[in-house]
Amino acid sequence: MTVRLALSDLENRGLIYRKHGKGTFAHGRMTRVHRNMGVLIKSPDAAEHRPIAEMVRGVQTVMASVQAATLLISTSPELWRPEKVSTLAGVIVVPHEVTARELEILKDRNLHYILFGESELPGAHLFMGQRAAAHKMTEQLLALGHRRIALLSGFDENLDAQKRKGIHDALHAAGIDLTQVPEFSAHGQEGGVFQAAQDVLKSLPRPTAVIAFDDSLASMLSFQARRQEGLSIPGDLSIVSFHDWPYLNYIEPSLTTVRFEFFAAGQQAAEALNRAALTGQPPCDLKFEPTYRAGQTTGPAPTKV
Repeated sequence: MTVRLALSDLENRGLIYRKHGKGTFAHGRMTRVHRNMGVLIKSPDAAEHRPIAEMVRGVQTVMASVQAATLLISTSPELWRPEKVSTLAGVIVVPHEVTARELEILKDRNLHYILFGESELPGAHLFMGQRAAAHKMTEQLLALGHRRIALLSGFDENLDAQKRKGIHDALHAAGIDLTQVPEFSAHGQEGGVFQAAQDVLKSLPRPTAVIAFDDSLASMLSFQARRQEGLSIPGDLSIVSFHDWPYLNYIEPSLTTVRFEFFAAGQQAAEALNRAALTGQPPCDLKFEPTYRAGQTTGPAPTKV
């Protein structure tokens, strides 16, 4: 019985295969059967956000190379049927709205998982460095003399939270009252970007610097500030942002921004979970260093405002 259970486990991992009447054989590396990769995103709209879409694209490249699928799953693990669980090599978890209890269910079902981004949930994480990057970008504005700083957020609550923490850390260290730092949000909607940028520019007193949580927010703010309000960037208003999306690299003035390796994170997470499925050893944290791009949207705080 013990041997049969062990052979069944190896077969489920794709390491061996059986031929009736002939015996049990080991798969070669090229013929090994890989199970699918799950990506748990409880808010389906989050899959439209570019950071998560880039991560999923990285997962897909790895799974396609081993002829397995990437499954986007929005239902709680409590509702997963056994036949679904048996097809998965592991799960990449987007933490928003996921509970510790649901992660316990994954463990009880012998499913390894990795959490995308920083969170308080237990388990291995993909550390993208967003909190540290936000802290550094805020310190740069403070060094340029900016004290009236506003935040422009609104695409992904989980990723925004880490940036917000880094910003607040830097502002608190500089002795700035966080209640005096306004935050304007697009509320997760593409159409809300225009209105959020308008709200920033119409606020009184107007900030001398804005930390936008995504390049698309920053580019809209820069456009409206210059074309509709007649402001100079960065003479009247400095802007920093995050994600360094290639399709915005050619706007003028070029954004001061930070790139995170979302695509590589998806690739490495899929590879780590595939290894865990084959070896039974749980994955470890994966850490990625941000890349900073010096643009043309930051300068000293204006002396007259």
